[in-house]
Amino acid sequence: MSEIAVVSDSHGYTDGIRAFLPRLKGVDALYHLGDHAEDAAEIAQLLNCGFVCVRGNCDPFSDAPLKTTVDWHGHRILLLHGHTVGGRLSLVYAAKEAHADAVLFGHSHVPSIETVDGILLLNPGSLTYPRTAKGPSVARLSLTDDAIVPRLLFLPDR
Repeated sequence: MSEIAVVSDSHGYTDGIRAFLPRLKGVDALYHLGDHAEDAAEIAQLLNCGFVCVRGNCDPFSDAPLKTTVDWHGHRILLLHGHTVGGRLSLVYAAKEAHADAVLFGHSHVPSIETVDGILLLNPGSLTYPRTAKGPSVARLSLTDDAIVPRLLFLPDR
C-alpha cells in the first residue's frame, strides 16, 4: 500500500501544512495541484517525501506542466489544476482520454470526492483560502493494487 498527500491552492502559505503533519505522517509522495506550485518542494521537505506538481492559474512563471499523469500501484492518476477544464464531465473526459482511474484537481477551493462513470474525482480544497465552513483542507490517498481510497482532512478544531 502507498499513501499520497494531495494539496492544492497553497498560494505561498506553506506554514498551513504544519497543522496537518500528524495526519500526513508516513506519506510516500505529495501531489500539489497548483496555485503556487513552487510550494510543493517546501511542503514535500516537511513531509519527507518526493513530489509531483502541476501549475495553476496563479503560476504564470512556473515550469510545472499544466497536467500530468502518474502511474502508481497499477493505477493511472491525472493531475491538473482545473482552471482549463469546464466542469466535472470535462474532468471525466480528460481522465478517460488519459486512460486514468482518477483525476485530482483544485482551483475551486471546495473539497470534494465523487465517482462519475467509474472515475474518481478528488478536489482536496484549499490549504489557505477555503470556501467552506470546515476551513483549510488537504487529502490523503491510500493506494493498493485493488483500490484508491481518498480521505479529506480538515483541521480538528473547526
